[in-house]
Amino acid sequence: MSQDTTSAPGAAVPSQKRALLAAFDTVIRSAAEEREFERLAAEAGRRRRGASRLLLVISTTILVFVSVYLYVERPEWAFPPPAQPESAEVRQASLRISVANAVQHVEHYRVQHRRLPVTLEQAGANGTGVSYQRTEAGYLMLGDGDGVRVTFRSGDSLMKFVGNSFEVIARRSR
Repeated sequence: MSQDTTSAPGAAVPSQKRALLAAFDTVIRSAAEEREFERLAAEAGRRRRGASRLLLVISTTILVFVSVYLYVERPEWAFPPPAQPESAEVRQASLRISVANAVQHVEHYRVQHRRLPVTLEQAGANGTGVSYQRTEAGYLMLGDGDGVRVTFRSGDSLMKFVGNSFEVIARRSR
């Protein structure tokens, strides 16, 4: 008589042990694989940090050399020479145009309000370097800047006052 070990109550114990051993073996293998993955990830991280540090050192070295070169040599492409001061003729032409602009604001105000403004600001003019004085006969506009002075009286011709100022300024930029 042969007994079937799979149907006997004592036979279930070895198959349960095998299942437990297989599960234990799977847990051990997955833990080992996880440790190996973590080790490989840490090693890759160390390699990346090493490459980053090398790149940082190389970049810093290049930056220092370029900075020293620029400081010592001061090349024109990085440090253009200072602009030449404007000639007295150009400064006077610029001042004449500024005064003419203020005169146009005063005249526009006078046409609109039928009286002269009290100040240039009231007329809406930018008074930088230009002063305005009301007189009995009209007004006087004075331009003063960079050692150059010009005067415009309300009876003067604005076209004659400006003259060739625009041409003088246009020639300067050539």
